[in-house]
Amino acid sequence: MSRKTRTVRTLFAAALLACAAASTTAVSAAPAVKPAAVTAHVSSHRDEAALTGSASAMVKHDAAITAPAAMQRHLPAEPGYSKNAEVEAKISPLSPVTPTSPITPAIDLPSIIPSQPAPGSSSTADAYAVRTDFGKSNLHKWSSVYGMDTPWDANDVTDTEHFKSSTVAFLDTLNTLAQSAGVSFVLTGGAEYGYHAHGTYSHENGYKVDISDSGIYAGTTAYRILLEALTPFKHHLSHEWNNNHYDITIYPADYTGSYSGADHDNSGDDE
Repeated sequence: MSRKTRTVRTLFAAALLACAAASTTAVSAAPAVKPAAVTAHVSSHRDEAALTGSASAMVKHDAAITAPAAMQRHLPAEPGYSKNAEVEAKISPLSPVTPTSPITPAIDLPSIIPSQPAPGSSSTADAYAVRTDFGKSNLHKWSSVYGMDTPWDANDVTDTEHFKSSTVAFLDTLNTLAQSAGVSFVLTGGAEYGYHAHGTYSHENGYKVDISDSGIYAGTTAYRILLEALTPFKHHLSHEWNNNHYDITIYPADYTGSYSGADHDNSGDDE
């Protein structure tokens, strides 16, 4: 080998060594990068540690609140003091006050049972004043033969001709009040013979009248008018639910027996 050739090889080897040294320096200078999986794992451990620390802090906080010592620090240092006493002190002003005298309502509440007339009162005398007939402008008549608005002179079924004077007076009062209030009533039973039970104060003797209960019940104007018309009379009012009418007995002015006014008990009645 010639001298020139040896010189070239030497230079080439030196160049290779220089390149190798430069590569080694670059690799050692680059920062180390962790794999993604390793980074996630480390981050997870850090989060768990943070959560554990928070939970521990919460437990410590709850314990501090629920500890008797912590509670006692907020209470005044007074003998015999308790939370119950504090609560009682707060609600005691709200305790009901017992009145020293009876409480009277501002208004009188209405009753569905009409008051009974006092014996010998002027209202009773006026109510029982004899009429030759009763008004019919707001009264209608029904019979099983002629139906609604049976003629008033047709008395072979529903007899409205042979009422006692006390019953006539009541019907006249009822018609007058009904006319003023704009309501009407239907008579379904009168003084007819043979359709009702016998008795002294019975239908056939003219002391009783049946009035349809259609649209007439507690709370209606018609029911109020019916009770108002009955008030000055000695009477008995019974609601016969199964027959769809009110059975009304009007006793004479000189009647001294007992009468019950308005009720829903028809036991013992002359129907």
